[in-house]
Amino acid sequence: MFEGRGQTQEALGSYIGAFLVDPCYVPGKILIGSLMSKMGSDALPVARSLLSDALRIDPTNRKAWYYLGMVHRDDGRIADATDCFQAASMLEESDPIESFSSLY
Repeated sequence: MFEGRGQTQEALGSYIGAFLVDPCYVPGKILIGSLMSKMGSDALPVARSLLSDALRIDPTNRKAWYYLGMVHRDDGRIADATDCFQAASMLEESDPIESFSSLY
């Protein structure tokens, strides 16, 4: 909710609190990484590290690939960004129409 309202610092605080509870939680790493990527060029290395770590844990996470592509794009690494966007696109095409987790 904080991020949707434009309350970036509050959102980041909430995400980091959740991250401290479970540092291996991939969606948490992605949320923090995507938010950090919007905070300017000084935050890009942190965002890249979080998103790369999320992909180390779950290499098939299309959101992590997408946001890592955004980080590379913003950092001027166009070839790396293209590779990430292609991976995200291929994974999106293979996603089921309805998530398996929503069936339970």
